Amino acid sequence: MDTREILTRFKGGTLRREHAVALLAGTSPVVAPPVVALLPVAALPVAADREPLPTPGPVPGADAGDGPGTGAGMPCAVVGIQGRFPQAGDLEAFWRNGLQGRIAEAALPGGRRSACAGWRGHFLDGVEEFDPDLFGLGAHQAAGLDLRERLLAQSAWQTLESAGYAGARLERLTACDGTARSVGVYAALGPAGGALPGTGHRHTAPPASRPGPAARLSRLLDLRGPSLSVDSGDSSFLTALHLALGGLRAGECAAALVGAVELRLHPACQRPGAGEGVAAVLLKPLAAARADGDRVHAVIRSSAVGHPGRAAPGPQYGRLVGRALAAAGLRPPGTGPQHPDAGPQSEAPDAGLEAVGVALQESSRTVAALVGDAGAVTGAAALVRAVGQLRHAVLLAGPDRPAPAAWEPARRDDGTVLPRRALVSVPGPAAPADPTDAVDAAGPADAGDAADAADGTDGTDGTDGTDGTDGTDGTDGTDGVYGVYGVEGTDGTDGTDGVEGTDGVEGVGVVLVVEEAPAVPRAPARTGPPPGTGPAELVLLSAATPAHLAATAGRLAARLSDDGGGGRDGGPAGPDLAAVAHELRLGRAVLRCRLAVTVRTVAELADALAGFAAHPGPGTGPAGVRSADLRTAAGPPLIEGLEETRAYVAALWQGGRLEQLTRLWLAGVDVCAVLPAHPGPAAVELPATVLRPRPLEPGPGTDGAPQ
Repeated sequence: MDTREILTRFKGGTLRREHAVALLAGTSPVVAPPVVALLPVAALPVAADREPLPTPGPVPGADAGDGPGTGAGMPCAVVGIQGRFPQAGDLEAFWRNGLQGRIAEAALPGGRRSACAGWRGHFLDGVEEFDPDLFGLGAHQAAGLDLRERLLAQSAWQTLESAGYAGARLERLTACDGTARSVGVYAALGPAGGALPGTGHRHTAPPASRPGPAARLSRLLDLRGPSLSVDSGDSSFLTALHLALGGLRAGECAAALVGAVELRLHPACQRPGAGEGVAAVLLKPLAAARADGDRVHAVIRSSAVGHPGRAAPGPQYGRLVGRALAAAGLRPPGTGPQHPDAGPQSEAPDAGLEAVGVALQESSRTVAALVGDAGAVTGAAALVRAVGQLRHAVLLAGPDRPAPAAWEPARRDDGTVLPRRALVSVPGPAAPADPTDAVDAAGPADAGDAADAADGTDGTDGTDGTDGTDGTDGTDGTDGVYGVYGVEGTDGTDGTDGVEGTDGVEGVGVVLVVEEAPAVPRAPARTGPPPGTGPAELVLLSAATPAHLAATAGRLAARLSDDGGGGRDGGPAGPDLAAVAHELRLGRAVLRCRLAVTVRTVAELADALAGFAAHPGPGTGPAGVRSADLRTAAGPPLIEGLEETRAYVAALWQGGRLEQLTRLWLAGVDVCAVLPAHPGPAAVELPATVLRPRPLEPGPGTDGAPQ
């Protein structure tokens, strides 16, 4: 290897420091085996005299005195997060349900088949609906996605938008080799049988050549990083997130989209307390997120994953907590320098967690009332709940807390304030020893498990037994859907001995160390001209169809009006107009139905968008709002994509030629592609594009049968 390759591999974390030094010095002709990068490495100068390579520094954001520890990982930021859960169409509703202590349990939605009448669970509404227009799909293409993939695609789109990476900024997420749109996709989907309606004929496994859900999502969104589908039972989402962190640290992608979805449509997958949900998060290295001015919802400091093998699963949680804390550079008092994998720790070091700022542990137990037994999406619900508490500095009620309470940060003996931190895990710490307490604390999902165990549902002669649905000759048996892949066949997961988790799938455990977002210095108070007297801003909006455009304009108008009234009537000024215009130009995808308006205040923008939503269409909207429907155009203008066009458009922005830019935008030119992504005005979070889902024919994962 030449000097540049050696330094590149060392910087990327695939070559140990001692091996890099040896190779540069010419003392070893042997190429060392690659290793996974766990520490951020500063940029390395290529020096002709081959000076000693720098030693990796401490983890950014680590507390003074915490030390990086063995295997300390590069912290990653959650820059986008979206989801739908039972009786919670968005994350705001999910947070309200948690504050109110609501149990989101209900009867089976109408139209669904059930294995037994009258049972209750945690379900999503409208799972058969999809918005193919948003993705430019026809009916036949949309039918190629099963219900789980459709739900995940919509959640992924909204996550990219909420993070501001659905448009020009997405193009600038580049890999080390310069590949654009370098976003890895890590998808955790429950078993395909969860989407089978079951109509009396058997479902056959998809052909071996059919790509996995993550690969199909990468193609649908045109994302060019790694694609990996994960199924490790209830820990699937957290396992996928753990792999995504590894991909980011290894430089395999500039950002990672991690999603999960669980459906319980097949009667065999339905039992009391069963749950559903869909969620997605977008991750970036924390240093990159802060440099780019991204909104950081929370920071993933580290993760640990493992399986107990044939040993009892009890000690596993404590071992994983120790490994995760060590990887985050956190060492609870009294643990000493011991390697986190050493010793048979039987339980988490609860006594020392608060000393490092960990005052919250989220797991399947804490989210049971909100999502029930939600399979692959369980970890996503636990992470969303943890992020909400970190953002609001509020500890929600849970098995060990009767009511919500303010979350006061921990302090060291010297008075130093520690960041708020949480552990997110699946399966999580053990439930209370008393069976009655366990049911009360865990909620309906674990209660359903207890009921199943009592009446033999998962036993030798029950639904999941040797002659039942998940047995040797059942739907999930050796000749069924899952038996083909060996996930839930005759090896005992739900089979002959009635013991769940012994096949090495459900026993996978994952622990995350999650930290509140770092404080962002407040921008100095604006001393510019009064609202309405400053420079005008060109606000651009686009959507898939005229109906999408009108609905999205209406939602944006409502949000801007709610945020302090947009400065009207002497109220608060609300969001900065330049920030709103900047976010819409760079954070949203450029689609075929477009709107343009030039305004001087947020209040003026809110009024213009509200007027357009009430009377959409070219020539019918309020004065000053112009729109165009380019769906029937032959294609992009001939000047699109030319370097000369880019230079011309850049000159128009530089000269403030807003009328010419408006005309080009409405003619089909992407006038946003030349704008610098950063630096810009302070980031502002805007509502996502309105979805317009409609019922579609079931996809391949639903066996083509009616719901």
